[in-house]
Amino acid sequence: MINKKTYEITSCDDVELNIKRESKLEFKLWFDDAKEVKALVFINQGLGTDCNDPYLDFVARDLIKNLDIAIVGVNYHCIGNRPQTGSSFYLDDIDKLILSESCKAINLELPLEVKDINNYEKMSEVFHFVNQNLARRKFEGKLNPNYFLNLHVSLQPSKNEYQNFGIMQAQDLINALLFIKANPPFKISGGGDLAIIMIGTSHGGYLSHLAAKIAPWLIDGVIDNSSGAKFPWRVVGFGKEIDFMQYAEFSTFDFFHHINTHCSTKTFWTSNKEAKNFFSPARRKIRNILEEDHLIIQSKYANTKYVSYFSVKDQYLSLEEKRILYKEFRDLNFDACLYEISEKDIDHKFIKDLNHGMGIPTKLLIKKELPTLLDKILLDNKKDFKEKSISYPSEDLIYTFSEENNRISLKIIKK
Repeated sequence: MINKKTYEITSCDDVELNIKRESKLEFKLWFDDAKEVKALVFINQGLGTDCNDPYLDFVARDLIKNLDIAIVGVNYHCIGNRPQTGSSFYLDDIDKLILSESCKAINLELPLEVKDINNYEKMSEVFHFVNQNLARRKFEGKLNPNYFLNLHVSLQPSKNEYQNFGIMQAQDLINALLFIKANPPFKISGGGDLAIIMIGTSHGGYLSHLAAKIAPWLIDGVIDNSSGAKFPWRVVGFGKEIDFMQYAEFSTFDFFHHINTHCSTKTFWTSNKEAKNFFSPARRKIRNILEEDHLIIQSKYANTKYVSYFSVKDQYLSLEEKRILYKEFRDLNFDACLYEISEKDIDHKFIKDLNHGMGIPTKLLIKKELPTLLDKILLDNKKDFKEKSISYPSEDLIYTFSEENNRISLKIIKK
């Protein structure tokens, strides 16, 4: 019988920003209690979805029927940073400044002081007022019919979280993994060690690669669709400090027809070099998968096998960086395969188009790649690395990730 269990555990604090975490880590585990399990497979959700998604439940149950695996879905730190996963809108000081100056520029007096917009209801009232005023001016011929106002709002993630980006999220994946390994509710095939495979699309694929970077002795395989080799720093949330129209996480006309609403997630990182929470080159480097000196260090544990799909026309991320990454993997003796998808590969079933993600269904991707990858992993026999720690020099800092007491810990020291 297929079981689904939900767990809440203590995971990690924010070592980089020295913030004690308030929230528990939630994850779900699917398994068949009549089977011996050979592999623990993580399906890592991307932006806009979480492990409460009914499609994930459907995929997990369908795969477990035919494969001797257990499946994990993790609501990692800040996964709730989109409206559909529980975030809410608010205006921070920068958003209020943008609103004030933008309205002054078109001689629009707001119905209340910007400093008094301290909740969603007031924010919504003001934005509706602005939108209606713009519509009226267009009707009266005072504004060009194609005119719109650019404004910015912030997203408050669920659980009162914030965007750390990458590091805490990958630690969450590893901590869920180590908890299950220490407390398996199923029988492990042959009484040996489980094969561990991380799977994801876009941000979920990026986190799969990052988990393998910070704990390479644990991760045996990665199946990826359309993740970046280097992360786009605008998704960390502070891009509006530089140019809110160019570096917001996303923008939309869905809320107001005459306002292009630019949105970014709440973060404590900043572009201010004088601030203690400056997102320095060291912070960027540790989050990149494509860093040659880091890959050389990771290759000492070169047991992770990689399979990735990437569109030659991806509109968001760099194919060239992904090519370089997978060449580096192969040069360092990783088993790594990158499929560059072009027009000839579109079959409207597996590959639907050449946009980011290519419309590849998660279930079909797993069915196509998982059996072969799992066979390779099981044939190689899982290595038991005595040293379960890895250190990455990153500009002026050294990041050290260690497995201790069934959790992954992070220590950062200055060089």
